[in-house]
Formats: sequence, C-alpha cells, structure tokens
Amino acid sequence: MIKNTVTLVATDLDGTLLNAKKEVSEENKQAIRDLKKNGIFFGIASGRPVETILKTIEDWGLNKDIGFVMGMNGGAIYDYRQQIKEDFYLMDGKDAIDIMDFFQGYDVIFWVLIGDKRYVNISTPQTREHAKLYRENEIECDLYDFVKDKKINKLILHFDPSYQKIVENRASEYKNPNCTGFFTANNLFEFVDPHINKGFGIEKLCEHFGTSKEHVVSFGDDLNDCEMLMASGCGVAMKNARNRLKAVANYVSEYTNEENAIAHFVYDYILKEEEHV
Repeated sequence: MIKNTVTLVATDLDGTLLNAKKEVSEENKQAIRDLKKNGIFFGIASGRPVETILKTIEDWGLNKDIGFVMGMNGGAIYDYRQQIKEDFYLMDGKDAIDIMDFFQGYDVIFWVLIGDKRYVNISTPQTREHAKLYRENEIECDLYDFVKDKKINKLILHFDPSYQKIVENRASEYKNPNCTGFFTANNLFEFVDPHINKGFGIEKLCEHFGTSKEHVVSFGDDLNDCEMLMASGCGVAMKNARNRLKAVANYVSEYTNEENAIAHFVYDYILKEEEHV
C-alpha cells in the first residue's frame, strides 16, 4: 500500500482527525507524537484560517508535536519551526462582490475570514456561538464595503443543510474564470482562486520541506479533500467519508473518525516497519 518512505503526513480536521466533540482523542495524539519521534512531519490541512488552527492546536497540547499547518484549503501554509506563514493566490474583493450579487435573494449568509476574525453580513446568537466554537470572533458589517478594496483568501456561503441542493444548482450556473467553488460541509460552500485546493497546498508543503508528493500520506473525509488525497503518495479516506472521496482514495479505512482511524493507519501501515522510539 505504501510504496515509498513516508516523510510527511497531513490530515483534515472535522470528520477526520476530530471526533464529534471537536476533540483529538488520546489515541490520535499518541500517534502524532510517535510520528514525530520517528522523524515524520505531521500537520493539519484545513479550510480554517491558520491563526485559529494554531490556537486550537495549543488547546490540544500538540503545539510541540505538529510541524506545519495548511489553512484556507491550501491557500496558506505555516511552518512551526520557522514560525512563518505564506499566502497564495488571494481572491480579488471585486469577485467576492460579484458572487454576492449572484446569490442575492438566496437564503445564505456570507463570510470572509481574516486571521481569527469572521466578517459576516448577518450575525445571530447562533452564528456567533458557531464562530466561538471555531475560535473566531464574528463581526457583522457591510461586506460589500469591507471587501471592495481587499484581497481575500475566500468567500464562504453559510446556509441550512436542507438548502444544499439549491446552493449547488445556483453555484453551477456561476461562471467566473477568476474563482471556483466547492462544498466543505453540508452547510458551507466556498469560492476561492482557481489555483487553490488542498492538493496545491500539498505541493507547496513539499517544496517548502524539500520532499516529494510520493512520500506524503494524507487523510480526509469530504469533497474538499479530493485533490489532497490524489496529490499524495497515499490518500486515505475515512470510513465515514463521502463516496466520491472514497473513489479517489488509495485506501478506505475500516474505521471512522470516532474510532481513531488515523491512529489505526499510523500503527498498522506507516510505523509498522519502523522502529518505535
């Protein structure tokens, strides 16, 4: 299954590394520490901003065990050793305005993430509580005015899960060469520069750390993980992953994120032939 020496492991968060309580299990924590002891870089690959991921990693007590963070679905990477962040292919605010115009009259809330701040056109107690869960500070503002002279990582559409098909149909009608869109959850749809995806993020991480994609193992569960799994030497889908992701994975785990799928794979395949420290 793993044909090359593993040098780098990347994982999605929600539905993959994290359980339903948004926690990292002790089993997964130990697997992360054992990867580091064996000289393998481990990091997060998420749609969240780097800044909020760093806060969360510190809460988990893993800041000494994680080597990198890929944020914004591949739009930003952070090197823990050098403590530097790099952004790629930011989206023009004029394109964000064009998208918001295109979705006028639809039951969606627009988000723009900058650092640990979530700028929204509509804020409610429920949305503020959701932002707090992700270590973000929600700020209601005139998004048209806010983004008009800015470059941003992405524009997010938030909606009720029952509205997913309507958003999907409308998004399929939007044609703009400057951006592309995809679901990141059953209630979130994001628009980014066409270059940006987690597969692009893997390429940038390999360039940064001087390794090749053949030596990468990645884990995911949702559609925004497709490019990452395909770009990696070994892409692993959770048992709870979407079928479309399982179809492109090299391996489909027999375990879910609630059953420590990552720890199982680390010990059964990555470290199986290594000397455990």
